[in-house]
Amino acid sequence: MRYWHHGPRGGMPWVWPGIVFLLFGLLVVLLAVLWRVAGQHRTTGGPAPRWGSAPPPARHAEAERLLGERLARGEIEVEEYRRRLAALRGEPGEERSAGEGPD
Repeated sequence: MRYWHHGPRGGMPWVWPGIVFLLFGLLVVLLAVLWRVAGQHRTTGGPAPRWGSAPPPARHAEAERLLGERLARGEIEVEEYRRRLAALRGEPGEERSAGEGPD
């Protein structure tokens, strides 16, 4: 009657189901991460864009069009238009000095 409470292996038969449960959870997380990364490569043709990178070409053309419309309506001056257009295209532009521009 020595094993009446814990079985023949002692008091640790709960350890293996716990380990299996943790390994299964890690496998699920790993598969979710891989699925997310693979989905980004499939939809964009590469990894997701980082902050500060150039916008995709379609959005870039839209931004230039909107900038041209603002110039045509007189909302911005030609110098402001050129500065912002250069910034959109990633060209080096002139920086404003501290005393210039609206306050």
